[in-house]
Amino acid sequence: MFITEEKSDARKNLLLAALPATEYDHICQLLEFVSLDQGDVLWEAEEQNSYVYFPTTAMICLLYETESGQSIEVGIIGRQGLVGVSTFMGDAILSNRVVVQRSGEAYRMKGVDVMAIFTESGDFQDILMCFTQSLITQISQTAICNRLHSVDQQLCRWLLINHDHQQTTTFLMTHDQISNLLGVRRESVSLASAHLQNAGLIECSRGRINLIDRKGIEATACECYQVVATQYEQMLRKYKVKHGA
Repeated sequence: MFITEEKSDARKNLLLAALPATEYDHICQLLEFVSLDQGDVLWEAEEQNSYVYFPTTAMICLLYETESGQSIEVGIIGRQGLVGVSTFMGDAILSNRVVVQRSGEAYRMKGVDVMAIFTESGDFQDILMCFTQSLITQISQTAICNRLHSVDQQLCRWLLINHDHQQTTTFLMTHDQISNLLGVRRESVSLASAHLQNAGLIECSRGRINLIDRKGIEATACECYQVVATQYEQMLRKYKVKHGA
């Protein structure tokens, strides 16, 4: 993890960008720029959250690990959100491990500063609470998807979420890594990738997936992706209408 005081790109995070200018200017002074590497662990189970992270280009994975050591992705957060809702939600535990899935940049704020502004500012509190509702929807829908839908559909959902957050059509992830995140066998991911590639929707090479046809991926995916995307868009729109943005 590399840290500087650069703050000019904080509005690349959509939650920070949605704040009124005066509120953003105040919060910006408390932000710290960080460059995150893939595999960085931001915190472990039972560890107190010292910071809240606002990703801009990094993608951060919320993992739940069982007593047997198995892990599964329960949520993924990029430029549309923040990491660390338990900082202002008391003892709420949405995952027990937080890991950087894709290298990139983020801005972080000390937990004590987050709580101070959270209690003082209605705007900051509103946007954080709205996102928390959206994140809970994502986690719930992910559980439904993992239980009820095919690996082909789960992979399509994963590709769409990554495309939204990363704004790129090239994903540097192995089938083994994806299988761990989805909680399925590696062979199942390889078979699903072959199905999508044969349909002309993606192109695969070792450790790399290129998204070729987004509309085709959307048509193949189950409803889970759209449920979460629609809820997030409505949340952000209601907040902006409420504040005359």
